[in-house]
Amino acid sequence: MRFALFVGILLIPLMGVAQDNIIGFWQGKMKSASGNYTFTLRIKPDYAKQAKQIRAIAMHNRNGTNEVIELMGTLYSDNSIYFREMGDLQKRIDDGFGFSSLQFLLKFNRGEPILDGHWQAHRDFKHYRKGRLLLRRHIAKA
Repeated sequence: MRFALFVGILLIPLMGVAQDNIIGFWQGKMKSASGNYTFTLRIKPDYAKQAKQIRAIAMHNRNGTNEVIELMGTLYSDNSIYFREMGDLQKRIDDGFGFSSLQFLLKFNRGEPILDGHWQAHRDFKHYRKGRLLLRRHIAKA
């Protein structure tokens, strides 16, 4: 019992560490059946909700079309992250737009954080296209 309490107390600060590791600007490749594209993701905390809620802006250029997607996400204790497009998803489907979702696992490669996951572009709640994402932290030059 004491050991479980001790381990639990030690793990509490790690949630903050995981959030600190994902906040920032990420860039990498978006892979799909129709090709590979540069994909960027800017993640910031959403202090108005809870510490687990995060917001992000995803940007990519596919076939000459720039797409910008506002996302709301949840960071889980196992370092997995789930993002979905903001807004009323049913209304987006009814209007013919569909919605996007992203799932990641925060990993470390030689001490460097990596977001490894996949994306889904939903046409409705049953049909979607999917692909892989591998993002690395991108340091902006001044």
